Amino acid sequence: MYHSPQAYDRAITVFSPDGRLFQVEYAREAVKRGAPSVGITIKNGIVMGALKYVPSKLVVEESIRKIQDLEDNILFTSAGLIADAKRVSDVAREIAKSHRATYGEAPTVTYVVKEISSLFQAYTQFGGARPFGVSVMIGGFDHDEPVLYEIDPSGAVTGYKATAVGGYKKEIEKFLEEHYKPNMSLKEGLKLAKEALEQTQEAAEPNASEFVYLVKKKSGYELKYL
Repeated sequence: MYHSPQAYDRAITVFSPDGRLFQVEYAREAVKRGAPSVGITIKNGIVMGALKYVPSKLVVEESIRKIQDLEDNILFTSAGLIADAKRVSDVAREIAKSHRATYGEAPTVTYVVKEISSLFQAYTQFGGARPFGVSVMIGGFDHDEPVLYEIDPSGAVTGYKATAVGGYKKEIEKFLEEHYKPNMSLKEGLKLAKEALEQTQEAAEPNASEFVYLVKKKSGYELKYL
């Protein structure tokens, strides 16, 4: 069966002769246009930071929140199309809520990641929809150990010690590779997150930032928005 080049571009489920799904690649380009977010595992927790666009002085900055807590032990952030990110975060929150209602406890980070990954992959395989134009980062605690994952628009999952999603991903990850150390303190992790996002400040348009940390203490988890 013959497909024109336009068919490869327009059809989500049609591979090009060299094995590419163009709509997934376009979704990845949408992610690159988004303000970056960064995640870092530290000795006893997770640090996340994000740049964001505040389009006007009239906008309440706190109303634009890129980092969210899905559960006591799980943080979520993303980069890409804002509406897609909102939809994915809503689904992730429902997954966590349903798990708690069924089993009486919070889900593991890995469980939520697998569910969202399956959702992303399904949107590359069936007609009548398009891939999500967003990459998400989910981090937190699995059995008291800090973990961090990225899910890209294809549904591919990668585990990290530290990473970034969105614009200037390569530049930020290069900085993280040079400066990340295992078992960093909370203070060191926050400092590294801020410095990593500063790698984009001269070239990018975001004009605000937010930072969140989640750490394990004897009394339980401590979550704080900065």
